[in-house]
Amino acid sequence: MQSIAADYFGIEGMATPLPGYVDTNTRITTDDGTSYVLRVSPSTADLDYMDFMASVLAAAESTSFAIPSVVQSTDGQTHVGLNDGSVARLFTWVEGTTYEESGMPAAAARSIGRTAGEMVSTLAALRAGEDPDPRQKWDLRFAAETVDRYAQHLATDMERHIVQTVMARYSALDRAALPRQVVHNDINPGNLLLEGDAVVGLLDFGDTTYTYRIAELAIACAYATLDQDDPLAVIGEVCAGYREWVEIDKTEARALFDLILTRLATSVTIAASRSDANRHRYVTREPTWDVLRRFVPTDLDALAQEVASFAVGREHVAARSTVTRPMVSPSLGLSYDSPLTITSGAGVFLHDHRAKRFLDCVNNVCHVGHAHPHVVKTASRAMATLNTNTRYLHPELPRYAERLLATLPNHLDTVFLVNSGSEANELAVRLARAATGNNVIACVDHGYHGNTSTLIDLSPYKFNGRGSRGQKSWVRVLPALDPYRNEAFGGEDAYDEYRRAADCVLAGTELAALVVEALPGCGGQIVPTTGALSAAYDASRDAGAVVIADEIQTGLGRVGDRFWAFELFDISPDIVTIGKPAGNGHPLAAVATTRNVADAFNNGMEYFNTFGGNPVSAAVGNAVLDVIESEELQRNAATVGQILKKHLTALAMNHHAIGDVRGAGLFIGVDLVSDRTAKTPDATLAHAVVEDAKEHGVLLTTDGPSHNVIKIKPPLVFSERDAERVVTVLAAALSRS
Repeated sequence: MQSIAADYFGIEGMATPLPGYVDTNTRITTDDGTSYVLRVSPSTADLDYMDFMASVLAAAESTSFAIPSVVQSTDGQTHVGLNDGSVARLFTWVEGTTYEESGMPAAAARSIGRTAGEMVSTLAALRAGEDPDPRQKWDLRFAAETVDRYAQHLATDMERHIVQTVMARYSALDRAALPRQVVHNDINPGNLLLEGDAVVGLLDFGDTTYTYRIAELAIACAYATLDQDDPLAVIGEVCAGYREWVEIDKTEARALFDLILTRLATSVTIAASRSDANRHRYVTREPTWDVLRRFVPTDLDALAQEVASFAVGREHVAARSTVTRPMVSPSLGLSYDSPLTITSGAGVFLHDHRAKRFLDCVNNVCHVGHAHPHVVKTASRAMATLNTNTRYLHPELPRYAERLLATLPNHLDTVFLVNSGSEANELAVRLARAATGNNVIACVDHGYHGNTSTLIDLSPYKFNGRGSRGQKSWVRVLPALDPYRNEAFGGEDAYDEYRRAADCVLAGTELAALVVEALPGCGGQIVPTTGALSAAYDASRDAGAVVIADEIQTGLGRVGDRFWAFELFDISPDIVTIGKPAGNGHPLAAVATTRNVADAFNNGMEYFNTFGGNPVSAAVGNAVLDVIESEELQRNAATVGQILKKHLTALAMNHHAIGDVRGAGLFIGVDLVSDRTAKTPDATLAHAVVEDAKEHGVLLTTDGPSHNVIKIKPPLVFSERDAERVVTVLAAALSRS
């Protein structure tokens, strides 16, 4: 390449390869630091198109931003033929940082729109290249042909469904009425140069074509939505900038949203046909699929109308959710003052009906991430193979039971599979009563264990609250295990202090069981001392009980350093209940216990659960374990959790409303107070912070007896970047509240 630049253009310098789709691109840097781009096109290149592109660059030199210029050969030509039939061109190098390299800031959206508008205004007079060329696969006029050509490479039924949905809408557009002109046709993150949030340069005119005028805006919007929390807001800003240069007619406005989707669908379809080594596939595939997966489950007609209002600058009302709850129980509580309508999710994100992305910091149901591909694929395959009751033997069930038991202490050697955490705890109580012959059950204050009648009666979080008839005669309540608000349970004498308190409660009681979380969640994300928790175990056992470790919120690697939370305290329960995370959203839960307890329960009364451990559920449970192991999510919980706690503790140095930061792994609580010395709970502030965080794209919630503890229990695929964002949003929310 150095010799081509020197021999044909008189430019001598060092050659550095650059990415390219069809052309071979090389950066040539001379001794004085001046750089050029040498493009060598194959022998099949269209020379007339090269002349057309040179005229476009000449016209675009009048724009307010920098563009490449054509460097003529030594004999005054814009392109030269090489001996092998290929064609060489040389362009000036435009220095700068791309939008992609800048992290694709949403604040640049309006400037991107201005760039698109100025290009359309500048190129409006050009008329060369008007003849349609279906070979131009990036031309939106030929999107249907392009997608048909490459759709065979789409990997999954879901991908095909998304692209088909988009292309059906494209086919219904009145495209014949759209005005046409020459446009740049590729305002993407790698072709925009930024200074701060302003576009200062535009690169790569290689896809310039004569097409729909509105394509320039559609393409700019499409790429501007990548990796954005609120893609509709970004589209609105791009449109506002574009309108400063170009008036958009109603036909263009009606088509805009569907052309945005079409460009995204075209991009992923072409990318699917390319090898993993291709830069275009690597850079754009996943962010583009992410946007499409968010948009397609929404009300696309409503969003198209909203985007049309952006386009014409009309006052608009954001698309509202059409979901209501007239047939849903009025006692069902929804999160946030303005409840969210969630239409999809992926990884650590949930997406609402307007495709807005929220970082999910509380959904410990989807333990390995929303819509995890391996879990989804396994569930789909299992459902298509066999889904029946549990009267039959099936290989998935014993395989899952064996794998689950391998993570637990050796004395726990028997598994019952059920459908929910409530079922698991209900069964655990039955097991305990059968094993001991006793009826009374102990729990810990502020605990919550499920929604059945028995478990509500064992959950002080519920029976001491509104709508309850209070504590039942067969229930004993031990003190809360909170060392922050009860310092006696937090020091060196914690065992003795708690043991005295527990013995007082249990005196004269023949106890069947103690039900306790090692890390009480509804109690406020509590981390007890080993002494206090051990004392609860010992006092209960001395009263005749077996101990039920409720791991429904904390199991399966969430606490990081251990697979189960009780293991953090060197204690050994007789029964372990497992719930929420086991099925990653699929109804699956389990009870693990000893052979002695299981044999006592086997008293002649059959235990049957129609769906508990059915072939689909067992397969899903195995898939979740697969992901935890293969992606090392327990280690990730430990690493990211430690980073998050460190940042939150540092945040507390500047915000005295943070009374305590506690937790293990990705199970963390931030206790907000109005007075650090008195440790006075501040529920009002906690509510305000949660609502503020939601408005800024981060989902949190509160817990604890005073509802003042912000709880953080995200999917285990949570990253360091996600943790840093949580802290940033919390800091801003605390400053504003």
